[in-house]
Amino acid sequence: MAVIEAIATTYLEADAASVTFSGIPTTYEHLQIRMSSRNTLASTTGNPTLEFNGTAGTAYSSHSMNAFNTTPDSDSSETGDASMLTPKQTTGATADAADFASAIIDILDYRNANKNTTVMAISGSGITTAVPFVSFASGLFDDKTVITSIKLDSNGSWMRGSEFTLFGLASS
Repeated sequence: MAVIEAIATTYLEADAASVTFSGIPTTYEHLQIRMSSRNTLASTTGNPTLEFNGTAGTAYSSHSMNAFNTTPDSDSSETGDASMLTPKQTTGATADAADFASAIIDILDYRNANKNTTVMAISGSGITTAVPFVSFASGLFDDKTVITSIKLDSNGSWMRGSEFTLFGLASS
């Protein structure tokens, strides 16, 4: 049986460009981020980025599948940027004030320095003032270092009321 423990929660009382979890303990097998978010972009959706240990650029490989209302879409990148690892969309500033996108991001084997860290993510929203969506993403961090910090950048600013919780998953 798996044990899940909350490590840290950030609830935004004001808009913020990014949210960072640092000093992550190495006592778990996997990590999970659960988030409910909106951003300040003028459009109804935005693409957040995920960075490990402050590493930006082409250290990430990924694939995503998205559905906007009834329209499917997909992306893949062999040497992509950090935005490819996250759920593809968050609710933007033009959406109704009550609309927040939800996401779950699994970060597997984050402390294993003998292999690349892999990521799986799912997100969605039933945005009432725009097109509803669902997004699935997977990928890897092409670096065999232990993950000690995770930065979630909104590609704009996360809006007040967005909430992010980092969990640790371990075997019992």
